[in-house]
Amino acid sequence: MRSILFTLVCLLILASLATPQEVSAASKTDRPNVVIILTDDMGYGDMTANNRDSRIPTPNLDRLAKESLVFTDAHAAGSYCVPSRYGLLTGRYMWRTRLGSGGNLANFGGTLIEPGRKTIASVLKEAGYQTGLVGKWHQGIDWKLRDESAREDIRVNPNYQDFQNIDFASPALKGPKDFGFDYSFGTAGSAEMNPAAFIENNRTTVIPTLTSSEALKKYGEWYGRDDNIIADGYTMDRLVPTLSNKACEFVEQATRTSPDQPFFLYYAMTTPHNPIVPNKEFVGKSRAGAYGDFVVELDHHVGKLLRKLADLGIAENTLVIFTSDNGPVNRTKGYRQRWVRGDTAIYGHDSTGPFAGWKGGLLEGGHRVPFCVRWPEKIKAGGRCSTTIVFNDVLPTLAEMLKLNLDQNTAEDGQSFFKALTGKARPASFHEAIVHNNSKGTFAIRKGAFKLTVNGPKTTEQVIDDDFPVSVVLHDLSNDAEETTDVSRKHLKKVKEMHALLKQYVREGRSNGGQ
Repeated sequence: MRSILFTLVCLLILASLATPQEVSAASKTDRPNVVIILTDDMGYGDMTANNRDSRIPTPNLDRLAKESLVFTDAHAAGSYCVPSRYGLLTGRYMWRTRLGSGGNLANFGGTLIEPGRKTIASVLKEAGYQTGLVGKWHQGIDWKLRDESAREDIRVNPNYQDFQNIDFASPALKGPKDFGFDYSFGTAGSAEMNPAAFIENNRTTVIPTLTSSEALKKYGEWYGRDDNIIADGYTMDRLVPTLSNKACEFVEQATRTSPDQPFFLYYAMTTPHNPIVPNKEFVGKSRAGAYGDFVVELDHHVGKLLRKLADLGIAENTLVIFTSDNGPVNRTKGYRQRWVRGDTAIYGHDSTGPFAGWKGGLLEGGHRVPFCVRWPEKIKAGGRCSTTIVFNDVLPTLAEMLKLNLDQNTAEDGQSFFKALTGKARPASFHEAIVHNNSKGTFAIRKGAFKLTVNGPKTTEQVIDDDFPVSVVLHDLSNDAEETTDVSRKHLKKVKEMHALLKQYVREGRSNGGQ
């Protein structure tokens, strides 16, 4: 009898000890690591998984697609760098900011994200995540100035050249660390933008002092701008591998030093944005010229990070989002040879796949992007989802995943698509409609299969001015993916309804209905 009682007591003790571990395991499953891989100017049709006729081998991306849920109707929050990144990080359209419709950041333009505005990084940090940024920031940095009276000029002058007035030796007054990132390493903007330097935790790792001509003389080539200020050792050959190594280092350090704490990595790659300078081991690896070779290099480094997750044993419970900040640059004509190491020709490769248009425009090719989501523990692999989503949705999606409530002043233009990830619901869209805006300030609104472009207004004030002259074009994307035929005269009621909805979204300061 005593032996039976002893056995029962032991079993009860073991059960009580197992419970916290089981709870911990469940907690980890509900709080996966999060990795967002954002490429720069990569087209929807560059991945073989999206385009059978792609002339660029992308084995790592294709494998990722097979292991993911692939969204076929995913859109950047803008058709060029700054608005897409602002929308991704904040869940809000950039045309609501100080830059306005079609705006862009000057080289030293100062931080764009408003003080106090929550970002993916700050929300996840509050939820207990380690947060890191590796790569291209392009949301502005406030540098310390020797003459503060130049602050306003530096915010708006795209070619500010008084580099002596900028104290690159001191930490920046405001940068990525001020918006939720525990750690950051990368570039202020695109590879060729000023300052051409690595910036770690709001501070340059090497003070930039070289001019473009000095860099050309020292390194034998310089594919940036003629007016760069460059840090010694910052070369195009070194840029991509350095960022790749740092992304892997962040993941490994976060996992080994705090194995019970989830991490968030925002890996904003600088490829294949110009300068298009593939490293020598990737030259000739595609059938699409230097651009194709650069995408092959991009694919290699995505694979490197994914292998690191696997080697650390954390791939199963890491949510990976892979996408691009917008569509590709038009390389078919007028492209700057000086920004390309190799042949500018793309040899019949269709970078935008079945869509028309390029970066900066309103046609689908400018903002419809590859979008893969992998989370082996929760998402069934190999699926394709036609639900319309936009970058603004990522923040509310992660919030729903973590059962976090966002306040009314966060992600005003985002809707969670978490139910689409888990397979509980995959509607045509979780939005009533989404808004597109191009680099010239023109707006378009997408509802269902229809996209209405409103020509004429270039500012939000003009959009809501009922007396401002407009002309409209309506495309039915279900029958006309290349947007060749205006069907506005056949759908006058829909034109009126969608135009009114665009005005409503602008006036109300949000498009998600307060959800």
